[in-house]
Amino acid sequence: MTEINSETNSETNSETTTEPPIKTDSGVRAFRVPVTELAHFCCRRGDVVLGSERSPSAQQGQEGHKLLQSQRPPHYQREVAIKSQWTGAHCVWTLAGRIDGLDVANDLTTLEEIKTTYCADQDLPNAQYQVHLAQLKLYGAMFCQQHAKDTVSLRLTYLKLDDESTFVREHSYSAAELIDFLRQCCDEYTTWLDSFCQHLEQRDRNLSTIKFPFPNYRAGQRTLSVNLYRHIRDRQQGFYHAPTGLGKTMATLFPALRQLAEGTIKQLWYLTAKNSGHNSVRQALSNFDQTPKLRVLFLQAKDKVCTNCDRNQVNCSAQTGYYDRLPAARQSFQQKQHFFEADLLQLATEYNLCPHQLARDLLPWMDVVVADYNYVFDPQARLNDALTDSKHFCLLVDEAHNLPDRARTMFSADLYQRSIKHLQQNVTDPGLQKRLRKLARQFVEVFNCTDAKELSPSFVQQLQSVIEPMNDWFAQQNWLLFPDELFEHMMALWRFTQRAQLIAEEDVLLYSSKPDRIQIFCTDPAPNLQRITDSFHSCHFFSGSLLPMDYFQRSILGNQEALRLALPNPFPTENQCTLVVPVNTRFNQRSQSVGEIVECINALWQSHPGRYLMALPSYEYLEEVSVQLRSIPELPLYTQPQSSRIAERAAFLQQLHTPQYLAGVIAGGLFAEGIDLRDNKLDGVIIIGTCLPPPSPEREHIKQHFEDSEQLGFDFAYRYPAVNRVIQTAGRLIRSEQDRGLLLLMDDRFTQAQYRTLLPSHWQPRLVKNSDDLQWALASFFPK
Repeated sequence: MTEINSETNSETNSETTTEPPIKTDSGVRAFRVPVTELAHFCCRRGDVVLGSERSPSAQQGQEGHKLLQSQRPPHYQREVAIKSQWTGAHCVWTLAGRIDGLDVANDLTTLEEIKTTYCADQDLPNAQYQVHLAQLKLYGAMFCQQHAKDTVSLRLTYLKLDDESTFVREHSYSAAELIDFLRQCCDEYTTWLDSFCQHLEQRDRNLSTIKFPFPNYRAGQRTLSVNLYRHIRDRQQGFYHAPTGLGKTMATLFPALRQLAEGTIKQLWYLTAKNSGHNSVRQALSNFDQTPKLRVLFLQAKDKVCTNCDRNQVNCSAQTGYYDRLPAARQSFQQKQHFFEADLLQLATEYNLCPHQLARDLLPWMDVVVADYNYVFDPQARLNDALTDSKHFCLLVDEAHNLPDRARTMFSADLYQRSIKHLQQNVTDPGLQKRLRKLARQFVEVFNCTDAKELSPSFVQQLQSVIEPMNDWFAQQNWLLFPDELFEHMMALWRFTQRAQLIAEEDVLLYSSKPDRIQIFCTDPAPNLQRITDSFHSCHFFSGSLLPMDYFQRSILGNQEALRLALPNPFPTENQCTLVVPVNTRFNQRSQSVGEIVECINALWQSHPGRYLMALPSYEYLEEVSVQLRSIPELPLYTQPQSSRIAERAAFLQQLHTPQYLAGVIAGGLFAEGIDLRDNKLDGVIIIGTCLPPPSPEREHIKQHFEDSEQLGFDFAYRYPAVNRVIQTAGRLIRSEQDRGLLLLMDDRFTQAQYRTLLPSHWQPRLVKNSDDLQWALASFFPK
């Protein structure tokens, strides 16, 4: 490894993480590495800190820097950029950063690094201090190299934000000491980057030769794959309606991996609405003849991956001394060209490391990241550090029909009066209790003004005045021993405070009683989603039910342009028989509709018993219909449990392995959309009602928002989500070329143009007016 040069200037540099590599003309890969990142990589030691320490925000840090810099003498130089270049066998990299302050007085040169904190001098964690000192020593070494200094003084100045007091730690080092330290760190990092580049070379060669893993493409699958390849290449956003059974996971992963090999993108993020969506990626990757030389990270919540951990376990051995053992684990990681879930757990076990934290620390060095939506879109869960350089990342968003409503939840927040009271009763700090009492009084004042369209500045200020001391109190406690209820109330107050400071035009205030609640509700998630997607190289949204596409594009990207592709059904149209029974299932007519529904289902069962999924809009309606269906003795009827207990869910799913049944589920729920019955093929899906979401204040505000902006209020709030649920539920029926089945739509609104035109064209629904017509249609479709 050879040092090239080192230089300083007055430019600013806000980088905080290593930028993805760029290939130079000579074929080596070039990196840009912030000094902060190098200090953390080489010098961080000690335990995992679980967030109980109160940390300044980025804005507070910037303001603190400016405050202290403004107090320095005129000759004091601020934000002095410095960089140094290094080479290895396979890489060239630039170490870059900014010296917060440079004070050259006579023969004494002092470099200052400013840090903001809430810790007192005696409480500052030593592990944190050592990383700060390492950062300053790296600056000092580069400065000595350029200016031929024999010694420099290094000053670490800490600004305590709660009272603006400072404490200082100063050191004097010789240039030889500092340059030796710099070389040790840079040698270590060069070795790491060389190994990483070797992996990238092998990965790219491997991915450039992989073949589509099946003999033939399904109808529409190649079209999707080719278009996605081009759209990634051209940095374009895309929406893709890919009907169930087309093979969309492989059709999207395959071209994205090829673009990864070609250097168009540096990392691929595949987002799913549920953890069950991870299985599709696992299956797709396992279908290749040879496992691609990929490092794939499946991000999961801590309670999912740390299966041996107890939330009340204060001293976890895998977290104690974690950063002392991490360097050895990283070296072992670099020896693996293939890296999947089992490898992560094996590595964590071998080195006694927390697997959840290990996943975070290895994330920048992964090729593919599979994660839930919230790791990218949710302001409270977003992995900001990992996404600093998202302009080089491609985003694939699976089951994107879920994203609008999921995003509304992410960008909304609510505060219950009982949360404030619970905190008031359980915190032990007298000053914090006083502030909570004042907040409780202001909550009542705001709640009684239900016509207010925005929160009063005084209420927002009081929220902020509570959050800061609450965080202090929280940091002083053994929070792992907090009751879950107390922890949840604290997090709810914190989330509401964050949203209260960011209320936008698309947000509305909602008030509800019993229990008293104030809600900040996001009617339109598009502005927030667009700000996030704009930071990526390109984003691609796909689903088996991304219809109508106008609705989803507007709900996700607003009026931003995007390419759209609606693919045809991949299976023979004649394999699905779609019938419409014109029953009036409107809310005030449901009781009167039960008899006709039961008569038709009985006629169906007499004509062709088998496996049927029956979806209704509510538990009450399901139970009302089920009561009469149970009078049919030969009909095995199973209904989904109201409970969310895993055992009850598993028992219900087990029943779907029997040869014949009628399974009653709730439209739009887990059992209507989130299960794959590929191995237990259905004979039919019965959808009762149009699946309209029930009226609510939230839905009415969505309606009003889009009526004002698009003149499509009812469609955006009710009709489009309803039809999408219908399409998604119907997608359980035909899953392969061999499947045949009945789709029975029971509602007279399916005969109306405003609904029929929204249904997939290949359904070709036929009207059957009664049970006799139904039996005749069934006899002509199902073989004897």
